[in-house]
Amino acid sequence: MKSKLYGHNQGSAIIMRGILIIGTLGAMTAAVWAGDLSPDQQQQFEKMKTHFDYELGVCKEDCGPDAACLEKCQKAYTRRLDNAHQQLLYGTAPTNDIQEMAACPYCGMSREKFAHSRLFVTYDDGTRLGACSIHCAVIDMTVNIDKGPVKVWVGDYKTKTLIDAEKAVWVIGGDKTGVMTRNAKWAFGKRQDADHYVQAHGGKLAGFEEVMAAVYADMYEDTKMIRDKRKKMRMMKMKPMQ
Repeated sequence: MKSKLYGHNQGSAIIMRGILIIGTLGAMTAAVWAGDLSPDQQQQFEKMKTHFDYELGVCKEDCGPDAACLEKCQKAYTRRLDNAHQQLLYGTAPTNDIQEMAACPYCGMSREKFAHSRLFVTYDDGTRLGACSIHCAVIDMTVNIDKGPVKVWVGDYKTKTLIDAEKAVWVIGGDKTGVMTRNAKWAFGKRQDADHYVQAHGGKLAGFEEVMAAVYADMYEDTKMIRDKRKKMRMMKMKPMQ
């Protein structure tokens, strides 16, 4: 860590001033945001803030006495608190999820490239997930079974903007292969867009719970398909050039 390289008094003093200032600002802004939340929402917000506080501490330690770096840490911390507050109070979709989480942690695929199928999940302990698809999101939900999803956002297939996954109109199946699955699962913010897709490509309309059940039902075949495909790609790379 950079902060351990600054053992002299001046560096330590600068670090402590930065920590005190940022900590005070974080406490003040968090108190203001939490004031208009319900008791249940306040509890969820505090869990999120605890996680953000920890990450802020790591960020500050990495910065050492670098004032510009400390300022970036504070801005990122404030933005995350603001996003958490908006999600709890208004149900507003985050606007910078791709910038913050560019790649899916399970398959490594670009979330910008697959913006039409990406998911963004906020858990009750403050942690978040940015996945390329509902397939990878369900893997995370299964692995982290003790964490409860507070909010699930999904990319609208047509507009690529994030929409509420539980309120979306979903289409299962059709003649287009899905992302990380043969049996496609697309989300639409408008019923008419979903209807138009079904008319053009087939599939059936579904709700969120039905889609989740379909993801679990398809998991074995989808995982096998992905494993076989990646094995073939590795073998192609190893094949000597003629």
